[in-house]
Amino acid sequence: MPFIHTTVEQGELRGISTAGVVSFLGVPYGASTGGANRFRAPQPTPHWEGVRDAREFGPSAPQHDLRVAPAGALGDVLSMLMPRGGSPVEAAPTDEDCLRVNIWAPEGCEGAQLPVLVWLHGGGFAAGSGNEMSFNGDVLAKAGELVVVSVTHRLGLLGFLDLRELGEPESANAGMLDIVAALEWIRRNIHAFGGDPRRVTICGQSGGSGKVATLNAMPSARALFARSIMMSGPFGRPLPAEDAAAMRAQVLDAVGNPSVADLREAPLPRLLEVQAALRSASFLPKRNEKGLAMTPGFGPSIDAVQLPEDAFGQEPTDGVRGKELLIGWTTHEATFLLAAEADFSTTMTAQDAAQRVDALKDLDGVGYAELVERHPGEAPHLLLGRRLSWLAFEGPSRVIADQASEKAAGVWAYEFRQPTEVLDGLLGATHSLELAYVFGTVDRIPLTGRSLDRMAVSREMMTAWARFAHGGDPGWERWGEARHVHGFGASDAALPGWVDLRAPLALGAAE
Repeated sequence: MPFIHTTVEQGELRGISTAGVVSFLGVPYGASTGGANRFRAPQPTPHWEGVRDAREFGPSAPQHDLRVAPAGALGDVLSMLMPRGGSPVEAAPTDEDCLRVNIWAPEGCEGAQLPVLVWLHGGGFAAGSGNEMSFNGDVLAKAGELVVVSVTHRLGLLGFLDLRELGEPESANAGMLDIVAALEWIRRNIHAFGGDPRRVTICGQSGGSGKVATLNAMPSARALFARSIMMSGPFGRPLPAEDAAAMRAQVLDAVGNPSVADLREAPLPRLLEVQAALRSASFLPKRNEKGLAMTPGFGPSIDAVQLPEDAFGQEPTDGVRGKELLIGWTTHEATFLLAAEADFSTTMTAQDAAQRVDALKDLDGVGYAELVERHPGEAPHLLLGRRLSWLAFEGPSRVIADQASEKAAGVWAYEFRQPTEVLDGLLGATHSLELAYVFGTVDRIPLTGRSLDRMAVSREMMTAWARFAHGGDPGWERWGEARHVHGFGASDAALPGWVDLRAPLALGAAE
């Protein structure tokens, strides 16, 4: 296995070149966030002597384990989505020394000035890792002639506990400032991997989509990327300062109202216990009479300096002005969340599904009978998933597309419709299923199932994402007045069987 070396501002790195792809893993873009740096803005990485090994992933951010007592079929879903351990950290270490990037680039691209795709993982703002198998960037980098970078940053209480009134001005948005620091590091160093710092696309799914939205509203981030991709989200919006302060009060009360100095010395397991007790580490929704609502948790909050506005509130932020945006959703997003319910199954009756769907009819007048008419033959449990997906994902994404089109250089929308047959068809085109399709890792992720047509759909999505990163156009009609939505998968047309996911993509006129 041949080694390859490059030099960044902190020193020399040793990576691996194999199967036509160069990879440098676990590269620090900031110092450890433990000890004196806990709750503070990210600090620079010290220089190192000699050659630093970059052949293995670095630690994931400390987080609550999502596998604890999963209900319903959720445990099976997580195991198939994250096969190396069933949780976002995939059986690997976690540590406060977690400010790391992973970099994949086509072999021999030194000095090539390729576009850069920066990936921000999901899991809300309390779980996840840049190391997850679904979005390892080797296949997409080679096929799409891209430099792919995934980012790991602080999460939960360690990344978003609001201590501003206690003398820590960056604490409430430290996790987002980590991402800004990663983008700054990329701007200064990506040329060493064949990347063009002027052509950076930020991309994220679910909570990662929320991070993309937040970066568009952060003055310190706006000059660090050229375009954005928002997949399946965002669920939430920046917290008002008073809500962030209320969460702080709960945390401090739970740990005995310590000083900030004491919090810095508090054992990490104790802080994670408090986070879990407050349900802040969970990205699962509560069910109420209005459908789905997120559980309370940590996340970015409005700040006069760092985050002065909601990117997509009543008025779209100027952060999208002159930039391109690709936004989309999956048809049955909510089945991923519904899988946690013991009574959600493929045997759900039309009566049971109708009862839940019709309870939401007052929101926009759509009832179960109308869903059956629009989507004849779809199973009741999938119609329920479709309805909740509209309310929580598709509808809000359409609003964002409308808002962004007022200022952006261009907006494109898509819907991922390719179902998975696993669990007897329980999930349909569920939340997070599209990740492996975008990154060309469908043969690694059991959640995608076994159908050969998934390979062709993956190639189509890889092509669109690569085209967007290269030239700002994924290859279909813009949103505009017609509100055009491009569909991926679930087509009646015959698709080819096995295809080589690593073969060069046909990027056309995208550049």
